Amino acid sequence: MDEYASARLVAAVRRGLAEAGIDTTAPQAAGALLPLDAKRGYLAEVAAAHGLLPLARAGSVLRELAADPAVSALSLATTPAELLDRWRRLERFTHSRHRVEVRGGTGGQITVEHVGPVGIPPEPAEDAVVLGVLVALLGVIGVRGLTVAVGPSAIVVFTGGDFVAPPPVAGSGWWRFEWTGTTPRSPVPVPERSDVVTRVHGLLASDLGRRWSLAEVAAAVGTSGRSLQRALRAAGGFQDLLGAARTEAAAALLLAGTHPLSTIGFACGYADQPHFTREFTRRTAMSPAAYRHSFS
Repeated sequence: MDEYASARLVAAVRRGLAEAGIDTTAPQAAGALLPLDAKRGYLAEVAAAHGLLPLARAGSVLRELAADPAVSALSLATTPAELLDRWRRLERFTHSRHRVEVRGGTGGQITVEHVGPVGIPPEPAEDAVVLGVLVALLGVIGVRGLTVAVGPSAIVVFTGGDFVAPPPVAGSGWWRFEWTGTTPRSPVPVPERSDVVTRVHGLLASDLGRRWSLAEVAAAVGTSGRSLQRALRAAGGFQDLLGAARTEAAAALLLAGTHPLSTIGFACGYADQPHFTREFTRRTAMSPAAYRHSFS
C-alpha cells in the first residue's frame, strides 16, 4: 500500500528554509497528502546540501501558522507532557508511520524517542524536522529555559532560545528536553451572567483538544461536580454537551472547505478518525465528508 506524508508540513519546512535564505523546490501535492518517498527525498536532499541544522530551525515557522486548527489545538497545551500527549493523538489521526514515544521524565525533564516501524526508523532529516516543530511548540505554550540534548552522548543542540548545533546523525531520534519553568496560561474567562449551560459550553469550546473532567469544569464555573451534573441534566449531561460543542466546531471547519478531515477531527478533540466519523454522523445523520460536500 502506498504511504503518504503531510503536504502542509513539507510546505512549512520549505517556507522556514526560505526565511533562512535557503531556496528549495518542494514536491507538489494535489491535496493534503503527498507520497512519503517524495517527502523523504526532499528532506534528504536538503540535509545533504545544508546539513540538519536548517531543518531543525525550520520548525520556527510554526509560530506563524496559529490559524491552522491542528497547530491551534497543539498550542493550547499547558505543559510539555500535555503537548506530547496531544502530538501523539495527532499522529494517530494522520496515521503517521512515525511516533514520538515518552521514555521517561521527572519534574522539568522528559526523554522521548522518535521511532518508526520495526527495522524502518525515521531518517535523521525527518528526526530534525519533528524535533524543530516540537521545540517551536514548546516555546508557544510558554516553556522557559528550554535545553534539548540529542543522541546517546546527549549533545546539546538547543539552548538560549535557539538551535546552537546540528543534531547528530547517530541517535538523531533520541531527545531529552529540560526546562526551568512554564508561563501560566490565563484562565478562560467565564461570563458570570450567562446560564450554566452556556458558560460550560463556552468553556469546553475554548479548548476541545483538552481532556476535560467534570471536576475541572465545575471548579471553573464555581460550583461542585454534583451541582453541575444536576444543572446540565436538561441539556443531556456533561458528555452530551461536550459532544455538541465538538460537532458544532467540526461543522464550522468543514464548511470552511480548506482543512483535511484528519486535521478537523484532531482539532475538535476526537480520539481518532473513526471516532470523528461515528460521532459526527450520529449527531448530523451525515458523515463529515458528506456534510462538507452538501453544504460547503
